[in-house]
Amino acid sequence: MKLFSFFTALFFALTLGASAKNIESILTFADKTRITGQVLSIDSEQNLLTLQSPSLQEKTPLNTAALLDMSLNGKPQTVEADHYALATIKGHHQDPHRDTLRGRLIALDEDTITLDTWYAGRLTLKRSLVHTLDIFSQSPTFYTGPNGPEGWVASSGSVKDNWTFKNRTMTSLTRRGIARKVQVPDRAKITVTARWKNTPYFRILFLSSEGKADYPETGYSLNIQQSRLTLFRNSPKQRNADIFNEGIDNMREIEQTTVTIYLDRSEEGTSAVYLDDKRIATWTDVDDTKLKGEWLHFVPNRNSPLKLSDISVSQWDGALPVSEDDEPLPDKKEDDDEGPKLKGQEMRLANGDIVIGEIQKIDQDLVHLTTSFGDVKVPLRRIKNIMLAPVEDEDRMEINDVRAWFHEGGYVTIKLKSFDGETLSGYSQVYGDAEFKVSAFARIQFNIWDRSLDPARIGGGSSEW
Repeated sequence: MKLFSFFTALFFALTLGASAKNIESILTFADKTRITGQVLSIDSEQNLLTLQSPSLQEKTPLNTAALLDMSLNGKPQTVEADHYALATIKGHHQDPHRDTLRGRLIALDEDTITLDTWYAGRLTLKRSLVHTLDIFSQSPTFYTGPNGPEGWVASSGSVKDNWTFKNRTMTSLTRRGIARKVQVPDRAKITVTARWKNTPYFRILFLSSEGKADYPETGYSLNIQQSRLTLFRNSPKQRNADIFNEGIDNMREIEQTTVTIYLDRSEEGTSAVYLDDKRIATWTDVDDTKLKGEWLHFVPNRNSPLKLSDISVSQWDGALPVSEDDEPLPDKKEDDDEGPKLKGQEMRLANGDIVIGEIQKIDQDLVHLTTSFGDVKVPLRRIKNIMLAPVEDEDRMEINDVRAWFHEGGYVTIKLKSFDGETLSGYSQVYGDAEFKVSAFARIQFNIWDRSLDPARIGGGSSEW
């Protein structure tokens, strides 16, 4: 019996090990070529990827010079913790993308920030390259996809009767909306690329209270109808509050756009909507912390097909990107307090309190501080944000950089060294050399600094209707 159990366990271990390496990916190239198969290895120096595919006769080396994207179908590991920290990395020169790394905060000093992660072990980050450090008592459910129908609900009937999923793109079959639960953080970035035929006619709903309703009682409704963009806000006390109504001149001439919503839920925050890289409208003086809805919807307003891809909900640092066609936003008012500057880090707590002090150590999820009023201990789960002093430093763009997107949202830029189907090894100026579990990522983008590939990269979905 013991011998049988041993060989049974060995069989399952080998089977699981093999299945981990046999996960199929979809490779997308700039010329619209799509190949499904198992990526066995990547040689970043030679720009070669070895693929085993049912479409090809044998293991085949492929040139990665025009490779745009590699989808991954692994599942992330669930880790229980009483807090997690989200480090937002400074951008690469003028590129708008900002990496995010999450994990348990275990150390912080004047030079480094150390996170304990399930996907790469302990990462020691160069503090001068970290833009913000936010602490959460529990992990918000960020999202990047679509990866399939799981987690989505239709406003009427089944999802499969109303929407199809293929190549990380979902396409409407009817005018019924589709929705999923996503806990939106206090400052969030919601992005989707939409494609249509003729003229656009659809709505994006967020902070909604009802998943199976195309017109929920509370939440926002962003309406794109032909050449107009309108935003309504429904709250328990006010229905259909008109936030803005803007005309978009070129919407009749295009059949695709990327919609980005920057949402600051605090009353003093500024929120905005962008189409592609152009700021369309902003709004402020709205307290969205009282809107408790967690549903994100996409609703076609007509029966002609609507394609949606590159959907993501991620943390946002509160700074709006510059839009050349718009007037700059007014500078935020700074406090004119000329009192003595206190030494140490400024920590904002979950209840709104502010503590300033020098961090001595982090031990058993307690932050040990020396302050002007004595030594104190603050539980990590009660800290909302640790302010980092501005330092003139930025991450460099590197040859062979890839952008790996986490399943739960956000991404990390890595100078790729090797890939074997289970582990991605690479380098970053932020944390040095590291090995990442491939199961942490939903997809990997290649040749990210090659601007000549940008036209082919837009859309991310199938060109077929």
